[in-house]
Amino acid sequence: MAGFASQEGSPATPVDYSFQPDGQALQWPHALPAAAAAGLVAAISMLLPFGALGLGMLAAGYISVRLYQRRSATATATSSLGARLGAVTGVLGFVFFTIFTAVEVLVFHSGGELHDSLIEAVRQSIARTPDPQAQQALRYLQSPPGLALVMTIGLTLVFVVFLIFSSVGGVIGAALLRRKPRP
Repeated sequence: MAGFASQEGSPATPVDYSFQPDGQALQWPHALPAAAAAGLVAAISMLLPFGALGLGMLAAGYISVRLYQRRSATATATSSLGARLGAVTGVLGFVFFTIFTAVEVLVFHSGGELHDSLIEAVRQSIARTPDPQAQQALRYLQSPPGLALVMTIGLTLVFVVFLIFSSVGGVIGAALLRRKPRP
């Protein structure tokens, strides 16, 4: 889109406002599909026993950079681009993981098992703690609002882990996949 800029006493000259992508800026039509596919990998890996120890999230960051470079001919893999793409991958991976977990709870009715294991963990903590104030706080965690608090804190921590691990994976991917300039 061209506009006109003028100053007092000078003729109007056209100004070009069109966007020319460079290798540093994320090109969203290429970034979102790459991040979504890699986020799916991260979410599925978290459903495995022990969450694949976070390796799936690291791999997802790498995969997102790899897929992004395949889709975008002008993409230059920098650390900041890898971190941003990894962060988007982490957010989408967390969304997919949350959806998968909600479906699992609804379909397999595993919410009761989760509730029971949380209550049992709190009971064991109460039994080990002689401090009356700590026992009172732990008893609060047995109540429905307390369990909601524990779940909220847990989901927040999982979100942060998705974000950090996927971002680190994106930085690693950018470092490993950096294109060398052609002579």
